Amino acid sequence: MENNYRSDVFLSTLRGRQDYGEDQIWREHQLMQFSFLQQRGLQPDWHVLDVGCGPMRLGVKLIPELTQGWYYGQDINAETLAFGQEILRDAGVEEGRYSLFANDRFDFSAVDKPIDVAFSNSLFSHLNLNSILICLQRLRPLLHSSGVYYSTFFALDGGRAWLEPHPRNKWGNDFHTFPNQDPYHYPISLLGALAREAEFSLDIAPDYGHPTQTMACFRPLER
Repeated sequence: MENNYRSDVFLSTLRGRQDYGEDQIWREHQLMQFSFLQQRGLQPDWHVLDVGCGPMRLGVKLIPELTQGWYYGQDINAETLAFGQEILRDAGVEEGRYSLFANDRFDFSAVDKPIDVAFSNSLFSHLNLNSILICLQRLRPLLHSSGVYYSTFFALDGGRAWLEPHPRNKWGNDFHTFPNQDPYHYPISLLGALAREAEFSLDIAPDYGHPTQTMACFRPLER
């Protein structure tokens, strides 16, 4: 894949902390993700696939809620997952409640149960169109017909030219998104066309609450 998460896992702000939950990004993103799933009817028997799961920011909160279900966490970097397992262990989360696996090609062969909800926070923002399409096509057969894949991306505001860098601001930090390099931005219409190619419909959830990203909802089309 084209991003640098294979080698640079951005864990330096969490390592060595007595309480990683005091980190602002960790705390606010965890609440945002978990609350979103609660608002979407989180059930204890759901089978959830967290694509690009990172160091268990969502997993440590979600796994204990899936008392009759299962949590799958996939990430590009094995070191990130190892750190996530430490976090789960420190939180007292039982190992027999989840499966974690690392790969960089969206190989979901470790998933052996039909998925009710797949979820990604800040994944498509680091992927080009080819990688997004691969992700969608490989995820599609795993979902229940009533399942959904929630994934955030940098949406291109109306009137903005796709080919131009787009200024953003998150918690007072200025940055840009781009059409051809990480972090990527996409018009909603373009992502919708990609969804249809992978046999999904696309709609936008207006209530996710991310300061800079938009939540896309991919639902399997009938075959």
